[in-house]
Amino acid sequence: MERWKEHQIKQLTRAKNIENAFPILRNFANNIGFQFCGITISRPDSQSFKPFYINNFTEAWNDEYEKQCCESDPIAAFCHQSMLPFLWTRKAFSKTPKMWSALQNHGMEHGWSQSYLDEENDLCCTISLARTYCEISALELYEQYGVMHFITQHLSEMIVRALPPAQAKSPPVRLSTRELEIVRLCALGKTAWEIGQILNVAERTVNYHIKNLIVKFNACNKMSAVIAATRAGFIPNHPC
Repeated sequence: MERWKEHQIKQLTRAKNIENAFPILRNFANNIGFQFCGITISRPDSQSFKPFYINNFTEAWNDEYEKQCCESDPIAAFCHQSMLPFLWTRKAFSKTPKMWSALQNHGMEHGWSQSYLDEENDLCCTISLARTYCEISALELYEQYGVMHFITQHLSEMIVRALPPAQAKSPPVRLSTRELEIVRLCALGKTAWEIGQILNVAERTVNYHIKNLIVKFNACNKMSAVIAATRAGFIPNHPC
């Protein structure tokens, strides 16, 4: 490995945060022949987590991306699913020709995006490199892929350390056969007495199970428990 490359990778690993790491990454990108570079942090399965961007793309491109391209970005769609390199080509943007034209207009005619997927923390870190001239060759990709993968993984780990701890997910609700029978009959509007007659059990037994359902779904009453059970898939095809 070239000494300059080894030096800059060491600098990256010593960076305390993404803001300090980005200038080092930008210099690294310039040294391997790219005018533009950017880092995107996103959570593929979260609608509440707003993606974070830091780049040296033109201000006009960033504005245009936010207004027109972010919801149909093939780069994000690919990188949220794969850690293979994504090369910016006309074919790759065939379903988003406006975005492809915008990239050309802003001098980013040839690009490469590389992601690292941290499934445990539901985090995707993507580095995008771009330039105006010269297609990215197979040899160039082969020579730089390992380093790029290492950098994206390191940046992802850096970001995870800076994030607040994720809240533990509640365990899935489990219903007994009797509870399932009762909640489905409740959804049909049956009273506790009617359910007791149908299932041949005492009314107080039905009420006991209904109380358990309310507790399991953290509901305030029987109807709320029915709605929660419907949303959880226990009562298919029943409108809530």
